[in-house]
Amino acid sequence: MLNPVNDVLLSVIVPVYNAAAYLERCIDSLIQQDESRFEVIFINDGSTDHSLSLLQNYAHYPHFHIIDKVNGGVSSARNHGIRASRGKFLCFLDADDFLPSTAFSTWLCLMQQNVCMAVGQSQHFTPQGQALDFPVASDHARPMAVSAAINELLYFNPRHGICDKIFRGDVIRQHHLRFNEEIYNFEDLLFVMNYLWLQQHRQVVFSDKVVYHYVKSTHSATRSSLKEKHFSFARSFSNMKAFLSAQHHRCYYHLYLKVTSSYIYKALNSEEFSRDFIDEYIALYRQSFKSYLSSGLMINAWSLYFTFFFLSPRLVSRLRKWVRK
Repeated sequence: MLNPVNDVLLSVIVPVYNAAAYLERCIDSLIQQDESRFEVIFINDGSTDHSLSLLQNYAHYPHFHIIDKVNGGVSSARNHGIRASRGKFLCFLDADDFLPSTAFSTWLCLMQQNVCMAVGQSQHFTPQGQALDFPVASDHARPMAVSAAINELLYFNPRHGICDKIFRGDVIRQHHLRFNEEIYNFEDLLFVMNYLWLQQHRQVVFSDKVVYHYVKSTHSATRSSLKEKHFSFARSFSNMKAFLSAQHHRCYYHLYLKVTSSYIYKALNSEEFSRDFIDEYIALYRQSFKSYLSSGLMINAWSLYFTFFFLSPRLVSRLRKWVRK
């Protein structure tokens, strides 16, 4: 039996797909939290390993709720979790990652009445659990107007994921905010920008405390074999622009060009893509570069790279490949 609705301050949504190797570490980090007013919604997304049986070993735990569904992808799983959630606040955890024991208490302290979203620090680990970095944690927290926070997330302090953030559950439910299940890259950032667009009267807090332990994996979408579906990032950015104002365009296009040039480079060095497909995204890049110029380009090394890439993406990609060798 889960906690009564009034006792659930925080809903944690955990998509699970073939995560058996790391799932118990993730679950243990939830059990060890120093804040007890939470629920965890595990969504087994059609796992073919023994992830579901591992979850069922913890089914008696009062905070845990398990949903078993056919495979639909991480966005589908997260959307199932949102629909099942009841907490005043809502956050996301990936099954191969884990949390410091103070994560929930930190989140709840940060989410004051005028705050719509809090952003914390992440520490990175190997799959075996060895720390890769040691962020300098402190009690310092920077409140920021939503408009300024958008540029912070896009450019000044880039945070494009979903798991280092906490949201207001009532806002997400009231506006039926969901992840786009047809987009496979940058759907997290699209979700965040949509959410912030709905909360412009509140603030965002950036905290120096570590709230998330991220496990670096060689199986992520950015490191595995590139497919056409990964180019759906362009739809994320296209939809995202509707939630931004002119003061965000410079940071938005800077990120867009950075991502687009990276994917074009990868496609040019892969045998997966036709010339016509690549040329389509080169045309999109060049169109976005012109918009970047009109928005006021950043004076940095990336802008110089963007300019050279605009002039000859294939030559720049060949030179970049040669340098990497």
